[in-house]
Amino acid sequence: MKTVKPSVGALISGLPGIGKTALAQAICKSIGVKTIFLNAADIFQTYVGQSEKQLVKIFEGAVLQAPCVLLIDGIEAIAGSRRALADSQSALEIGVLGALLSSLEKIKASSHRVLVLSTTTRPGDVDPAVLSNGRLDQIVKIEPPSQTERLEILRIMTRTWQGDNLEDGFLDQLSESTGGFVGADLLSLCQKTLQYCLNEAAATKSEDRAMVCPRHFELALAVTYPSVLQTHHVSQKQQQPVSTSIQKHSEPTSSGSFPGVFGMKDAIQTLRVSMIEPLEDCSRFLRFGTTPPKGVLLTGPPGSGKTHLANAVAEEVRRRGLASFVSVQCSDLLTKIVGDTEKALRELFATARNAAPCVLYFDQIESIAPVRGFDTSTEQTFDRMLSMLLVEMDGFNTSRTKLQRSLASDKARMEFLKQHVVILASTTHKELLDPAILRPGRFDVHIQVDFPDEEARREMILQALKKVLIDYSAVPAFDSREVLAGHMAKRTTGLSAGDVSAILREAAMASMRDDLQATAVSIKYVLQALDEATDGPRASIRSNQARRKAADARRFGA
Repeated sequence: MKTVKPSVGALISGLPGIGKTALAQAICKSIGVKTIFLNAADIFQTYVGQSEKQLVKIFEGAVLQAPCVLLIDGIEAIAGSRRALADSQSALEIGVLGALLSSLEKIKASSHRVLVLSTTTRPGDVDPAVLSNGRLDQIVKIEPPSQTERLEILRIMTRTWQGDNLEDGFLDQLSESTGGFVGADLLSLCQKTLQYCLNEAAATKSEDRAMVCPRHFELALAVTYPSVLQTHHVSQKQQQPVSTSIQKHSEPTSSGSFPGVFGMKDAIQTLRVSMIEPLEDCSRFLRFGTTPPKGVLLTGPPGSGKTHLANAVAEEVRRRGLASFVSVQCSDLLTKIVGDTEKALRELFATARNAAPCVLYFDQIESIAPVRGFDTSTEQTFDRMLSMLLVEMDGFNTSRTKLQRSLASDKARMEFLKQHVVILASTTHKELLDPAILRPGRFDVHIQVDFPDEEARREMILQALKKVLIDYSAVPAFDSREVLAGHMAKRTTGLSAGDVSAILREAAMASMRDDLQATAVSIKYVLQALDEATDGPRASIRSNQARRKAADARRFGA
């Protein structure tokens, strides 16, 4: 029987900072043979042909030093897909790729004991020929660390620290609050923690007695977020007060509402049940013999507060340490290059999986999920984009079996949450969305967000007035903030929080136009701005919008 030759080497893939190079170096050290390290990007030279010669020379040197390991870091730089390279007409990269394939083939055909290990953050960009035919066909993907693995990493990084109350209970909470973090992110978190500790010690002139405490970790966590989310808007970017800390199971607000959100009690309760509770305890759904919703759609007229409500969800999941929150403007995904929009969608969902548990928010989703059959472009861009979105959404399948397993132990529950991604989206025109995306199994829950009622407007206006210094002397009938808020609430039907802010801003500008040295906003200008907002052209526009909304509701059953 003919002897089957082993593969030339392997490809190690994973997120930036996850430890690919460290793993490869550890493998080389364990083998105990000479290691040749090559940063793939350093291959490229100035003159034609030099890059290929340099690469061939390195492989020949490895053969002369056999047995040895050739470690190529960032191999996508010299092994890019020929399809992509042909599009950019890069003869240099194609030539280097040819030299790489030739060198790998020579090692494969010879009896020289040379192991080629390579690393990449983008395995999809590597040419298929490099990964086949006994070359680098052993592909190892490193997944982001689980909660247990993050805890072990944190223990190792902090084992020599002098700390106060850094017992395993605190580190366990910290490991649960760092979903999506890789090794480099945890290292950055620890470095920032030490910096906060040293800065505090320097301010009190007690550097020799510096002690790390949970407060320093909380400050560092407020400004540290997973590197996989660096290209997206994430809630971890927002500075949080130390008092909110990293408590995985902190209780919701006593009123059951989201801070700063008025008149949306039903919507908030639905969001809590369908999104937030499954992240905390999915067993509640299982008791009813069902699974958590995969998607929630917010619908409503412009200015009704859909995005504001989504931001409140982001703050809630961050405050309670339940999940990452990725916010996407759908219009930003659209590009002129054929295939790039689908690629952006694919990469976005891959990012959400890597950062799981994660809430993925699409603002203005009608931009990427229009009704099929009306795409007049020759490339059928929107139809292909919708198909990709449907495929990716179907990939987040939460089965009852997985839920059953999640109840077996805390470890099993963490494994379930590691895979859990829920979609949140908003639209002003539900009728423009393709019916396929609205069916159960994709967007299971639809929430109508309307303008606040009078009581909600009064609370909203009262909250806004607390930030503005108003002089009530010009109109004695309005002698307090409460009286003014009640009057404005009665007259602002159909107005949003943004409209109220605009009224107060216009009043402030009018006061400054009258007297640049004014220290307070005159009540007469507040009432004047209110009249313009409720009786002027903008009021007619809102009235027309309300009529259109009512007509759409009758037509589409929204």
